[in-house]
Amino acid sequence: MRCIALWSDDPTALPGWRDTLRAEGLHPVDLDAQDAEPDAMLLRISRGLSDHLGRLRDLRQQTPFAPLIVVCQPLRDLDQVLALEMGADDVLDARWSSAVVAARLRSLWRRTAPAPGALAAGADSLRFGALSIRLREREVVHAGQRVPLTEGEFEVLWLLASHAGAALSRRDILRRVRGLEDQPLDRSIDNRVYRIRAKLADTHSAGQRIRTVRHRGYLFSPVGW
Repeated sequence: MRCIALWSDDPTALPGWRDTLRAEGLHPVDLDAQDAEPDAMLLRISRGLSDHLGRLRDLRQQTPFAPLIVVCQPLRDLDQVLALEMGADDVLDARWSSAVVAARLRSLWRRTAPAPGALAAGADSLRFGALSIRLREREVVHAGQRVPLTEGEFEVLWLLASHAGAALSRRDILRRVRGLEDQPLDRSIDNRVYRIRAKLADTHSAGQRIRTVRHRGYLFSPVGW
């Protein structure tokens, strides 16, 4: 059963949301629960989104891979823009039925699932949307255009993409790519990630697909390509 972490600026609204999500076969929990490892996060906001943008941004950074949905009442165009820019995957009107909310969640889960065979052991090619990475040819193609990467950049990209959805620390990347232990002044991995992002046009901080996960490392998202 999928676990949905809930939070609302109006606590009286939570019991009804829990009941309707359970009716859709989902398992709602408190977003602030210490042991929660949600399959998705849902924020229900009824008193203005602007006061909660910081929380929204922090949630995206802390849990970069779980789909994040914001439900607003009332829902303005500006609310949708701000929520999406801060990291939300979808923004819904609170007047919509629970069946619609559940359907949108399932749609997000389908989109965030790795492509069939993409992470198979021994695979020599990976594909994520318009991005394809070929190990044997050392070739990267994005949106039909070949992306010129150095050997070092390719190695880092292949490592991150072959562990899509998992955060790898700088130490892990440095050890696997160069066979070295992390050194305090060695910023070579950071520099490579910066250049890879630039070459893949992945420079918008709110929607980066190669993400910096605070205190954990770098994470390659399998969606959005």
